[in-house]
Amino acid sequence: MATKQIPIDQLILGMYLVGMDVPWYRTPFLSHKFPIKDLDTIQLMKRHGIRMVTIDTSKGLDVPSCPRPTNPDTLERHAQPEPPPLDSGASVESAPPANTSAAGRVATRDAGQPPSVIYAQAQEAVERIFTDLERGIPPSPEATKAIVSTVLEHVLSDQAAMATQLAIQKIKQFDRSLTTHALDTCILSLIVALESGLDQPTQELVGMGALLHDTGYVRLPRNLVRKRDECTGQDKTLLEQHCKLGVAVLAEQPGMPEDVLRIVKEHHEWSNGSGFPAALQHDQTSQLAQIVGIVDFYDGMVSRRGTRPSMMPHDAVRQLFLAGERGQFEKALVELMIRSIGVYPVGSLVRLNTGEQAVVVGVNPQQRLKPLVKITTDPQGGSYPTPIEVDLAAPSTGHTVRSVLRVLDPARERVNIGIHLNNSDLRAA
Repeated sequence: MATKQIPIDQLILGMYLVGMDVPWYRTPFLSHKFPIKDLDTIQLMKRHGIRMVTIDTSKGLDVPSCPRPTNPDTLERHAQPEPPPLDSGASVESAPPANTSAAGRVATRDAGQPPSVIYAQAQEAVERIFTDLERGIPPSPEATKAIVSTVLEHVLSDQAAMATQLAIQKIKQFDRSLTTHALDTCILSLIVALESGLDQPTQELVGMGALLHDTGYVRLPRNLVRKRDECTGQDKTLLEQHCKLGVAVLAEQPGMPEDVLRIVKEHHEWSNGSGFPAALQHDQTSQLAQIVGIVDFYDGMVSRRGTRPSMMPHDAVRQLFLAGERGQFEKALVELMIRSIGVYPVGSLVRLNTGEQAVVVGVNPQQRLKPLVKITTDPQGGSYPTPIEVDLAAPSTGHTVRSVLRVLDPARERVNIGIHLNNSDLRAA
């Protein structure tokens, strides 16, 4: 890396940024590593008080030896080299249309970025948020929105790919930290918000609240938080204070939207009044908090925590249904959630009526019992050389009509689900 620190007035299109003299959480950028592709980005940086920047001349332009052109048209022509592809440490910003808003600019994605890279970048940013929270520095609304906008852009672009990435992460990580739970809850809450028909600004509020819903845990003993699903008595009572603590922490940062604070405060309130911290009824709680609450409930079940193993996604869906029957969540919200993730969520291992074994790789919201599957073994248990991808909701073309017979336990069947989710080498049925 060939880095050079320069005044922001010397920053031109085609340079590759790797650092700023202002902390990341005081800017609306997900990362401080990205190519400079438009003049609006430079102006946005100046408005946030950035005076000195660091560039990498091995990835972008160097300071020109001749005087810097001042005509904007000349500037556009000056940056002829195509900026290099973003690596895993780079930002997801790309050049939007000139009339795009500032929030839209920092969220616009590079079309070549796979979900795994976006997830890794967002996870790094969320880890910085929680690291700063532990140091007593609450995140700015702009920094939080930048992360959510980026994730939302990818959910809008390819919801199935983001759902698959979530399933892969669940398999890869043995124990889920606060940061990974926060990001996963954010992604799934955005999927549910999209399914519910909320407008994009409201979707962003849902995502911000989901990302920050467990903020209050940073004010509690870490060993207590790690075993939170096993706590009883006074320890459990103390843990339940994390909702109020989270609001207190985030309220220290001016401008945090009230809807976001309500999500943080109310995501554990249940429709029948048996939740905490205030035992509110359904009509007293925010609709956005209810969305994040049910996603939090589901993600907690399918995640490994401490000594408690994760639940199979299909079993977690059954528990969601029962929670709706008990009045813990509104039945309409349970229906919406299940429509979003399917009766057989992505990553489920199933046996088909043909005797074949398959991995669920996509859902059909309108036909939840007929997911998109990747068939991996034949009826005799032998592996197909190339897995077969089948949409169980699609009309049959002369073959036996396939359907899901039952759900299997991947551990008992000795199947590595992650391999099949990552493998894109498929043949048509």
